Amino acid sequence: MPEIKFLSNIADLTGKKFLNIKYNGSISGLIDDMDTKLERKDFKNTITTDDGQVKDFVKILVNGNDIRGTGGLNSPIKDDDEIIIFQTLAGG
Repeated sequence: MPEIKFLSNIADLTGKKFLNIKYNGSISGLIDDMDTKLERKDFKNTITTDDGQVKDFVKILVNGNDIRGTGGLNSPIKDDDEIIIFQTLAGG
């Protein structure tokens, strides 16, 4: 069962630091599934754009690898994967 870790503002949004869920599919489907499970949290709209891409300030790592370099939202998820979702910090 994949373990999903939420860091920084995403943990505040979900009210959880981690979640283990039974899921087999892609990152895109996982986001849809979590949006349903985290009802009224506006999870999907917080981390994706209107056209369904991951927002620039959001990082999604699967086993330490940024999905932007491994297939994007189509990246497959396996049962023993660790997924980390967080908002990057910016400013000056």
